[in-house]
Amino acid sequence: MSHRSQNRQMFALAGPPPQEVTAGGVGYRLSKVFKHDFFAATCLYESPAAKVPKIVVKFGRRQDFCGLPMAWLGQWFCRHEEGIYRTLAGVPGVPRWMGRVEGGGYAIQFIEGRPLDHQPPPPKGFFDELRKLFEAVHKHGVAYCDSNKRSNILIGADGRPWLVDYQLAFRGPAFAPRLLRPIVRAAFEHMCVKDIYHLYKHKRRMAPDELTAEEERISRQREGWHLLHRKLTKFYRAARRAFLQKQLQAGQLFSPTAEMEDHNQPEKDKWRKLDEPPR
Repeated sequence: MSHRSQNRQMFALAGPPPQEVTAGGVGYRLSKVFKHDFFAATCLYESPAAKVPKIVVKFGRRQDFCGLPMAWLGQWFCRHEEGIYRTLAGVPGVPRWMGRVEGGGYAIQFIEGRPLDHQPPPPKGFFDELRKLFEAVHKHGVAYCDSNKRSNILIGADGRPWLVDYQLAFRGPAFAPRLLRPIVRAAFEHMCVKDIYHLYKHKRRMAPDELTAEEERISRQREGWHLLHRKLTKFYRAARRAFLQKQLQAGQLFSPTAEMEDHNQPEKDKWRKLDEPPR
């Protein structure tokens, strides 16, 4: 297959990430790529002799899309996530911010563990601890907004929950201009409710024997803005999935980091097959 026929525009980087980066004055070497999608490439870097031997570096989008410059978007998300991590500094279950790195990326603490969408299932009581983590995040004025993705929820080596990837996180009214605070407050409260909805949806599917009647009710509470959002995005999701499948079947969907990626990515199954699990 020629290089021209390969569609790399669906990925944040046109080529592999840097082999080496510096964080906190320490040099690290690229070990593997956890995930590479339209918005970012998330990578593991290591320095065995360093005080912090492993870090996760996320590079925002840098290449153009259909001729349109998109590097500004990657830079905006980087600044956005830095603000979120600094706001949540010290909250147990939120990785520590490690600083910016060259190439438009940033580094955070590496968490030893596995994503919630990997096997085996979480230990007993995990979702109760996850509820406490969400409450702490909300208390600091941040709605997570991406809890529907199990891959963003980590089961630490000690069995406790961690939340990673704050790209879609939303700050509450305390961070908004005074005139906009009523609108931002309403949006923030709605998003916090949806965080808990997705939490109990996961619990219902993965630990049904631990689910209370009230949690069962919350896990099935789809109404108002939730239903409207589903209807408005249904066509987009179907069109995106069909496009990705067509590109994949034609052998044109080519990730520049394919050889370095962790291929155990259950989340990608959503567009590798026609049937989408209910939300």
